[in-house]
Amino acid sequence: MRLQRLLRAAGLAAPAGPGPDVVAVEQDSRRCRPGAIFVAVPGLRVDGHRFAADAVRAGAVAVVAERPPDPPIPAATPLVLAADCRRALSALAAELAGHPSRRMIVAGITGTDGKTTTTTMLWAAWRAAGERALSLTTVDRRIGDEVRANPEHVTTLEAPELHALLAEAAGAGCSRAAVETSSHALLLHRVDDVDYDVAVYTRITSEHLDLHGTREAYLRSKARLLELVGTRAGGLAVLDRDDDFAFPVLARAPVSRRLTCSVAGAPDADLVLESAHVVDNCVHMVAATPWGRASIDLRMAGRFNAANALAALGAACGTGAPLEDAARGIAALEAVRGRMERVALGQPFAVLIDYAHTAAALEAVLAELRPATRGRLWVVFGSAGERDRQKRPAMGAVAARLADALVITDEDPRAEDRMAILEEIAAGAEAAGAVRGDRLHIVPDRAEAIWFAVGRLGPGDTLVLAGKGHERTIEVEGGALPWDERAAAERALRRLGWGPAP
Repeated sequence: MRLQRLLRAAGLAAPAGPGPDVVAVEQDSRRCRPGAIFVAVPGLRVDGHRFAADAVRAGAVAVVAERPPDPPIPAATPLVLAADCRRALSALAAELAGHPSRRMIVAGITGTDGKTTTTTMLWAAWRAAGERALSLTTVDRRIGDEVRANPEHVTTLEAPELHALLAEAAGAGCSRAAVETSSHALLLHRVDDVDYDVAVYTRITSEHLDLHGTREAYLRSKARLLELVGTRAGGLAVLDRDDDFAFPVLARAPVSRRLTCSVAGAPDADLVLESAHVVDNCVHMVAATPWGRASIDLRMAGRFNAANALAALGAACGTGAPLEDAARGIAALEAVRGRMERVALGQPFAVLIDYAHTAAALEAVLAELRPATRGRLWVVFGSAGERDRQKRPAMGAVAARLADALVITDEDPRAEDRMAILEEIAAGAEAAGAVRGDRLHIVPDRAEAIWFAVGRLGPGDTLVLAGKGHERTIEVEGGALPWDERAAAERALRRLGWGPAP
């Protein structure tokens, strides 16, 4: 697309003349190539204005910035000033990609916990109904039946990458897209130009207060998804009726259609869980819906997944999927990687991997496993550096209350003092009654922490490895170290003689 046309379509001032062809929109100067537009985003840690000249040297044909860059760019390179470069990045990316979200029914799934599982369930429900569908989650990207790992720690991609994947999916014939949508993406305008048709909400607790400041501000960012759906014809909101914090706010948003879900049996909810029983690490659930009753055997542990299934059913059937097909698709879905994932090498105790990295998620996992554990319940967990500090003692307190033994370890310390993070978690655990050296242990190295816990398990015990889930790195000062939670658990088990040799 010619530079002038692209800028004008994105609502930006354009230089005279059509200008050169634009082949890409980038906010990272290192990714610029001949024909790219560089957008100088003032990031949370690094200001893109510092790298505009580097982008031009790499071939950028124009720079969009909020002020003249320093160091300056060559006078011959068009400089387009924008009031907000993040908004401009979104508009330019969508326009260059041809607004692919307009060619699909797009559902955004947001909340604190359960987003990845709900997104994947919705994809599975659509697929069973015969729709070619896309899902974009923290764990993977699925276009039709092709599954690709998501190697980054980013839930929702930056606008250029997001619209490129939407365009690829639309070109591959996808009629539906389920997009896990984070509060970061909503606050930082990454998804401003995604044409959402459906907003699905899982439970909202507290997370990312390092960015949002307060729980109320966090909720306001989440509510932005409903604003993007708006009152467009057929626009649908799927809300958690049991969420006493978020529901009263979200229910006031004007949308064309609204469905509410309740696992607690709220009489005014549209989708209600009638029963849920855990049998052999599966959840047998029966739900009453506007389309009839559905009986689903979830191939994943955790009663809390019934809430995710209700939301996915609502979104799938609310966009035309027959209930029988949607239920069948959800029932056929294998457990999502890193979500209540079992590591079984024949040992007489249970080892599970879960992504729980908030106090509420950790509480849900431990509360589920507490009555199902004949022996002792162990948990290995930490909390991320350079993120919300308030959740650290809260997670320690939850673990101390529900688990028999706690091993506190690294999650992603980043540039923070690792021991300072662990001590903040330990303070919450000690305040809740855990005694250091008895029930409470601090083992900073995560591999050693897993070995420490596994080596102390006996028949009937359960160990939960929480916080890393599917992730493939541990972020430390200066970069990222390779990590595989399942491989670490299997190594520890093999050291004890369980399972075949690798």
